[in-house]
Amino acid sequence: MLTLAKIAANSQILTFLLRSKNYEELTLRPLRFNDSQSLSNFLGGLSVETRRFYTLNGYDIHTAKEFCNSIGKYDKLRFIVESKDQKIIGLFEFSFDLTEDDKKRFSKYGYTLNQGSDCRFGPCLLDNYQNQGLGTVILPFIIKIAKDFGQKRIILWGGVLANNTRAIRYYQKNNFKVVGDFINSNNIACLDMILDITYLR
Repeated sequence: MLTLAKIAANSQILTFLLRSKNYEELTLRPLRFNDSQSLSNFLGGLSVETRRFYTLNGYDIHTAKEFCNSIGKYDKLRFIVESKDQKIIGLFEFSFDLTEDDKKRFSKYGYTLNQGSDCRFGPCLLDNYQNQGLGTVILPFIIKIAKDFGQKRIILWGGVLANNTRAIRYYQKNNFKVVGDFINSNNIACLDMILDITYLR
């Protein structure tokens, strides 16, 4: 089974070449230690609207360096989508740790989340790459990666905002199931969704 340390030592293990639906050549690969400037450019290029859906403590070089410096150290595994000219156009995050809030919420819906087989997932794309089917192209690779780490189910990191209808349609189209709703720490209505990957290729 793969480990975070193995990926940190050799990112080629989980590097994939793919094409968007408009035939653009892209690379999906783990974030590397030397990606901080490119990642900072990506974060800084996110619109106010995208930042509303993809909430971080910051969108600058400090956050980028924090992400790069944490590679292989914690429960996080971050992937970037890179264009042919090596510009980061997407960030996809896994967390293999489940919070107590996650467990309590899903327990109320009748689901018992299990450390070691359930993980959290959060995607983000640059604005001009959104709504083009790229997330659907990438999702099979995300499922493969989760399986390579022994995961059986994927939940959304922090849920999805209840008024983010485009994202909800995307997740439902790709077999995520709405299991409940909650109000997040910013007093915003959200939905919890889960994907059982056991029977997916």
